[in-house]
Amino acid sequence: MYLCICNAITDRQARSHSIASADAAGSSVSAFYRALGVKPKCGKCARGVREMLDAGANSWEARQDSCGAEA
Repeated sequence: MYLCICNAITDRQARSHSIASADAAGSSVSAFYRALGVKPKCGKCARGVREMLDAGANSWEARQDSCGAEA
């Protein structure tokens, strides 16, 4: 599914990029677009990108918590 129609970014591409990014936790929407080398045009995708980044940050924090619990 397309997350950003203006820049032809799919949710799969966006997720793989945010997961691969070392600073995915707490990333801003503008930093996400800069990392992809594009700019948001109409802005309709900003909410979806923010939700995806928040979900990625939450899963990253959960992984850190589980790793810390095992140590």
